[in-house]
Amino acid sequence: MTVTRPVLRREGVTRNGRPYAIRPSQDADAPGLAGLIDAVAGEGELIAAVPGELDTIEQSARLVSIVLEGGLTLTLEVDGVPAGHVMVQRRAGRHYAHVGEIAILVSNAQRGSGLGRILMEMAIDWGRAVGLAKISLRVFPDNTRAIALYRSLGFEEEGLARREVRMPGGDRDMLLMGLALGGPDVTGGPAILRNE
Repeated sequence: MTVTRPVLRREGVTRNGRPYAIRPSQDADAPGLAGLIDAVAGEGELIAAVPGELDTIEQSARLVSIVLEGGLTLTLEVDGVPAGHVMVQRRAGRHYAHVGEIAILVSNAQRGSGLGRILMEMAIDWGRAVGLAKISLRVFPDNTRAIALYRSLGFEEEGLARREVRMPGGDRDMLLMGLALGGPDVTGGPAILRNE
């Protein structure tokens, strides 16, 4: 059986003429990604984080563990500065390994530029290539812009987890969404393609 290798690198120019690159994340990305998480968290409750939560060591360990567990983590740079990140973490256990949990983060300056869509498409293509049958995600129900993107990519709403996340403003619900990848039934676990 031939395994199609997904594209894990992409370069181009943003709509406003800035060079961008998407590539597998590296340990050296940890400080920039921790800063990006802080910046997005500081904009309000768009993500399940508050400023100052993740430090560089924690972010670096997280990047390494996701890849070691057969997942994916890609960094988006615009003008050489981290401006986005997508990761797919495989669920653990024989009965759950066919599902990957996706999370995406894009800086405020790059939202609406189409780069979030590119990150999502690359992660979905990777999921298909490694044999995942489904990709799931969680999003705040009032994050209509993100939900519209996910729907346009084929994600469907699967339910609401009530009071799932404790945030400074109170407990928040999370909308559960999923995308069936139409892959083969995975009984022995999917193939693993590591970040390159």
